[in-house]
Amino acid sequence: MAKTGGRRQDHLARKAQAQGYHARSVYKLEAIQKKYRLLASGGMVLDLGAAPGSWTQYALEIAGPGQVLAVDLQEMSLAGAICLQGDFTGPDLAETIAGRGPFQTVLSDAAPATTGNRLIDTGRSEALVESILDYLPRWLSPGGSFAAKIFQGGGEQALLGQLRQGFSSAALYRPEAVRRESFEAYLIGRGYGGSR
Repeated sequence: MAKTGGRRQDHLARKAQAQGYHARSVYKLEAIQKKYRLLASGGMVLDLGAAPGSWTQYALEIAGPGQVLAVDLQEMSLAGAICLQGDFTGPDLAETIAGRGPFQTVLSDAAPATTGNRLIDTGRSEALVESILDYLPRWLSPGGSFAAKIFQGGGEQALLGQLRQGFSSAALYRPEAVRRESFEAYLIGRGYGGSR
């Protein structure tokens, strides 16, 4: 069974390379988009933790050139995207991001540096999502959409509860493209009310 899973994952990596995407993670966003329709033509998109850039590539295909702001600790450059390097949880960069918004969609495939200790890693993941939620009133347009990676096993239900307070609909979703051994899922919010 593990071999089949390995082949499937390798297939996705090869498929991404063949289609010109920077990483197999593009198929996670593709699945999210098919199910929840978070991205729209002409809508401004904020992609947090964007490197190596496959989510940015996919968002550009739907939103269009000049409509995607990609932010990551690593330097990156993608044709058609506006790229910023730095820590989006820091107040200075957060203010710069706010000045380029508001955004119709905020995406985050960001993950904290992992330790291998699930309790620590899930806690760090929750803290990262919390920092994004704190900035949503400055970044996300009323009626807008949100998707962020979360490591399951801790406070994802509490975070989902927060999303339900701030969005007209909220869900926890695990795309098929997530590796079998991974404990990641995605918090999804649609119809942002303008506050948490």
